[in-house]
Amino acid sequence: MKRVPDLLTLSRGVIAAAIFSLGFVGRSALEAVVLLTMIGWTTDIFDGRLARKYGKPPTWVGEREFTFDMMMVFSALCFLVMVGLIPLLPALLYVAVAAACIAYFRSKSVTMSFAFPLVALPLIVAAWEAPRAALIYLAWIVAALMLDWGRFKGVVSEFIGNARRLGKR
Repeated sequence: MKRVPDLLTLSRGVIAAAIFSLGFVGRSALEAVVLLTMIGWTTDIFDGRLARKYGKPPTWVGEREFTFDMMMVFSALCFLVMVGLIPLLPALLYVAVAAACIAYFRSKSVTMSFAFPLVALPLIVAAWEAPRAALIYLAWIVAALMLDWGRFKGVVSEFIGNARRLGKR
């Protein structure tokens, strides 16, 4: 059972690959991408919770949990570009600016600042292209916030604290 948190984290790498691969299927896969995204973020909620429950020290996988999260975020952007829902040039420009800022500041808050719009992008696009999937995703977000409000507040507090430290640099 102590391996479950790592398996949940690793599953986001598999989900990221699946989301990217669906780009070759086309726009009709958007609902599947939204579903996979919800599954991926659900694993994100439970991997840390289970690791804490088992008193498990961070493993190699656990130390790279944020990287697996970002893989999933980036794969959704790739999907949206591949199927023509997001134009390539603005996406490349966004990624280039993000990469430069992330490399320069080397801050999780900077990474999160650039990742947040990309996290919201599948929901925003689905609102027009796959409204049923968007409603399900929105319901999932509300349920996740209600069930894990404490963690959400902790993530926001960590982000704000890191941003303040970055501003003092």
